[in-house]
Amino acid sequence: MKKVNLLTKYTLIYFSFLIILLIILSNLFHLDTDIILISGISGLIMFLISTIFFYREISRPLENILNISGKLRSGKDSGNFNNFDLKISELSKIIDEINEVRLETAGSREMSELINEIYLIAERILNELELAKVFKVNRNEFMGNVAHELRTPIFAIQLSLETLIDGAVNDEKVNMDFLNRAFNQSRRLKELVEDLISIAKFETGLKMSKRYFVISNVISKTLEELKTIAENKKINLRFDETAVNGVQVFGDEERLKQVLVNLIDNAIKYTPEDGTIEVSVNVLDKEVIVKVQDSGIGIPKKDLPRIFERFYRVDKTRSRDVGGSGLGLSIVKHILEAHSSQIKVESEENKGTKFEFNLKR
Repeated sequence: MKKVNLLTKYTLIYFSFLIILLIILSNLFHLDTDIILISGISGLIMFLISTIFFYREISRPLENILNISGKLRSGKDSGNFNNFDLKISELSKIIDEINEVRLETAGSREMSELINEIYLIAERILNELELAKVFKVNRNEFMGNVAHELRTPIFAIQLSLETLIDGAVNDEKVNMDFLNRAFNQSRRLKELVEDLISIAKFETGLKMSKRYFVISNVISKTLEELKTIAENKKINLRFDETAVNGVQVFGDEERLKQVLVNLIDNAIKYTPEDGTIEVSVNVLDKEVIVKVQDSGIGIPKKDLPRIFERFYRVDKTRSRDVGGSGLGLSIVKHILEAHSSQIKVESEENKGTKFEFNLKR
């Protein structure tokens, strides 16, 4: 069946009705020709006025909306979808056109509501494209960082083994040195892979085993495990267990212990000899605030917003020298977000850093 536009339908219906009306009036009331002619001219004038109104208020806005819809459809389906800059540029132009049509239809409630809906759809697509562009950039940066971080220990292991194969294995003065280098790099590689697996699990929705536990016990165990490392650097670890003895919090004990290990281990790495690291707990009615504060080298102000990004290093050379995968703080952030908590950081260069987060009681 052939489709006819609204204006054509309206014209056919109007003139059919007008002719029938004139015939009925002529037959019933026996009107003379002049009156019928005047009635016909009046009907024609009314038709022209109504047609102009119909075209301006309905037909033209619908054509504009149809044209915009076609551009939205073709803009989404054509070309390389990964070319986000081109897509965003095209969609921005379409949104400008939608805004022009919105101004034209401001006097019509129905048309205004319809074009507003299309505008909201276009805005949502634009936001999704911009978000997808950010994700693509982050993914590419992440993959580049992973490749770089993996390549470094692999290259170091390979170099140590090649040196041993070339004859250093028979040299008692250097063979253990190269074996230790290979071992340390393999340990670093294992740590990196484990952290990558942890990140992947958190981002895919790892379930937490939450229950009530005594927070002071976990802190004490963590400090005991890291005590030897701190003593080797002559760093004093402080925690007043009696102040929070018996206070329970709700969460995944093992994961929250991982948070404390990462924070305290980082503090040890970046605190000079004879420094101090203090862990404290502030008990409130419905939550506790856990703080880890050190007297270390601090973090530059410009780097603070990015320290929880994966592989972000404040000083890449210095960070690599002290070890670590560069994923520790990112893992901390993921674990705490799974506990509906946020980690806060305050730092001043050469004066120290303080991390704090809240846990439900």
